[in-house]
Amino acid sequence: MYFTLSQYEFKDSDSDDWHKVSESFVLDKLVDVFGPLTPKLAEMLKGKEISISEGNFRIKNYGNEKK
Repeated sequence: MYFTLSQYEFKDSDSDDWHKVSESFVLDKLVDVFGPLTPKLAEMLKGKEISISEGNFRIKNYGNEKK
C-alpha cells in the first residue's frame, strides 16, 4: 500500500512565497486562533487556505507541482 502524508505550507502575510512547515506548527497555530481544529482541517483537506493574522496555511497540492 502506498500513500503520501500531508505536507503543510505557510505563507507570511507580507510575502508571496509558500514555505513547508511542520504539522505541529500548523496545529498549534490553528488551535490558538480557532479552538476546535476539525472544521478547519476539513476545509484544508478540500483545498482551501486558512487565514490567520500572521499569514495563510494550506496543505500542499501535489497535482499542481511545477516540474
